[in-house]
Amino acid sequence: MGVPVRVVATAVMCLGLAACVRTTEGSVAMTTEPGGATSTSTSPPTTTSRTRTSAPESTSEVPAPSNATTMKCDEFTKLDQPERLAVVKEIIDQENSPFGALGDEFAESMASTMCQFMPDQTVREVLTGSPP
Repeated sequence: MGVPVRVVATAVMCLGLAACVRTTEGSVAMTTEPGGATSTSTSPPTTTSRTRTSAPESTSEVPAPSNATTMKCDEFTKLDQPERLAVVKEIIDQENSPFGALGDEFAESMASTMCQFMPDQTVREVLTGSPP
């Protein structure tokens, strides 16, 4: 049961990392034959990068429900964002989750995404990769 959770977690993390791309524009020589002097541009090359902006911190913190550590994903996905964040914080505070080091908002986002694909798993299993 822990292996599918780890596989999905790894896949989701790889997709997230693939979204962070840095592109540097330039030109490639069209021939290998010797020729005249090459022209140079006085403007610097254009670079683009996508960075993930973090969501603003919630101004009012809600308490975690009493079943936060045993909550199933299908119930978790029905909660609003502050309630989901409270559940995730409760789990991260009690467990050794690899998502804890990445921040509560990131962990909430990952749990929300992964729970859509695994509604019968607990949120704890999704965040820790291990059964209760």
